Amino acid sequence: MNRRQFLAGAAAGTAISALDWLRFFRAFGVPGTKKELGLAQAAAAEATDPHFLIYWFQEGGWDGYSMFNPVHTPNDAIRVIPAGTLRPTPSWSQHLYRPKSYGTSPLDPPRTQGNIQYGYLAQDGLELFNNLAVVSSHNGNTFHSGGRWEYHYGKYSASLSGKRNPDERTVMQAFCEAYGNGFLLPHVSWHRWLSDGELSIPSYPDGTGYYERLGPVHAHTIYGKTPAAMRERLSSLGSVAQGQRDARIRQFTDNLQQNFLDSKNSESVAAFASALEIHRSLTAGGTINLDPRTLFTNTTLRAEFGITAADEATDSSSINGNPARSKETPNTNVQALMTYELMTKGLSIGFFIENRGLRHFDSHRDRRFIMNNKGQADQRDMMRKNLWSPLKTLVAKLKATPYGTTGKSYYDFTTIVLASEMGRTISGDVESILANTGLTDTQKYDEILGQDCCQHWRVSSAAFLGGTVRGNTQYGRVGSTSLEGIPLMPDGTLDPAYDPDTGLLVPGRTKSTSSFITDSGHLYSTALYLSGLNPAALKAAGKGRNDRAPLTFIKKP
Repeated sequence: MNRRQFLAGAAAGTAISALDWLRFFRAFGVPGTKKELGLAQAAAAEATDPHFLIYWFQEGGWDGYSMFNPVHTPNDAIRVIPAGTLRPTPSWSQHLYRPKSYGTSPLDPPRTQGNIQYGYLAQDGLELFNNLAVVSSHNGNTFHSGGRWEYHYGKYSASLSGKRNPDERTVMQAFCEAYGNGFLLPHVSWHRWLSDGELSIPSYPDGTGYYERLGPVHAHTIYGKTPAAMRERLSSLGSVAQGQRDARIRQFTDNLQQNFLDSKNSESVAAFASALEIHRSLTAGGTINLDPRTLFTNTTLRAEFGITAADEATDSSSINGNPARSKETPNTNVQALMTYELMTKGLSIGFFIENRGLRHFDSHRDRRFIMNNKGQADQRDMMRKNLWSPLKTLVAKLKATPYGTTGKSYYDFTTIVLASEMGRTISGDVESILANTGLTDTQKYDEILGQDCCQHWRVSSAAFLGGTVRGNTQYGRVGSTSLEGIPLMPDGTLDPAYDPDTGLLVPGRTKSTSSFITDSGHLYSTALYLSGLNPAALKAAGKGRNDRAPLTFIKKP
């Protein structure tokens, strides 16, 4: 057995985490001789490559038809239709409504850069396209809370209000269970599932809905909140009693050298080395500066991420007339800066970034607004502020920051997933209104104008980037006539039974039994696969229930 093999890992239930070690150091001091401490650090250095995972989520539902599942249509909102008209030509049901000024710069029709066709909402991200793998045949979920839940947990039969089972995991919990034991705060998230006002808080007691404490402690969700809250959390670590783990740690420290050489303790060894570095930093005895009071305050970094004092504030909103709720999170540029520092300071490995505003991208508009405005609402400024500007800065910083002496950057070890829980409609069917004999023509016209034509819609898209991602690629597309995603074959090509332009079945052909439209479950398994994990093996081991296979064609050969 070589040194790499004996570092393969102990069972998570018996291993000692970095947080356990750090609390012990604070209470009793650091045990061991220089030789023993050096052995631990050398052993930890022999461990496998690091892994980092970031989900960047646009909560509320982006306009996918103007993003990564682009389609070119007329904008019928510019038509002048006499008041009271029930049956214009083309009919109300045939109208397609795009954002105001669509078709003219900067709201251009779909364009192509490299191998990727994109809508104008992706224009600000062009410099990342060589790194992107875009998935354009993708279905979200038209129920806000259900969709958001599925992008955490994947796809399988489950009750949102039911008790979570021991074998369920969010994608970030599964990732951090595998890789997070040696880190102080492995899993940091800025989402708040219960912040949505469509959910009744009494209906989701602890252990239901999104449950933070699945898997071992190092997989549990830690809410990142604001920079000030995170600084306070880090400053207070060590004041918490170790409790039931003291006995195991004391037993381990009785014979440090033997335990550092014992294969069954490999996770504890790595965690010891990580905690030792953190402890030395916190007590001014290390080689790096990790003073919690100065985290997230570097003026150069703050300027690079474009952070103002207002960006660090939280906000709240009332949904469906319920009392206002908050995610307790800052803007995404602040979340991105915190992600960068927590990652590069060796504190965290898994991050779920989400826009601060509740349902921020939920841009409902009725036909009356659309016709008066000459178009739908435009999400371009929101997309730039919440996604492209901070994402480009974060990627640039990760690429420019070397990871130790590996000769690689932090970006090379990172996987990033871009998604939203749903897309948005661009039309509205009025036939049921016209057929309603109980309405006068005036009432019918009023209902037609009051119809929501920017509703929740399943047709959407997603994207990956990172060190293992095959960049400058696109898989799937939306049919110009069907406005639906064209199913993918297992190798990522389009199902040949469909016309690749219109998206309609070719006459005489039938859908392949192997083709499919991707969904949140495919993103879940692909994120883990790109991070070096086997999703099927994790499920078999009781570490997640997602039943979708990874999109293996997204990984670099």
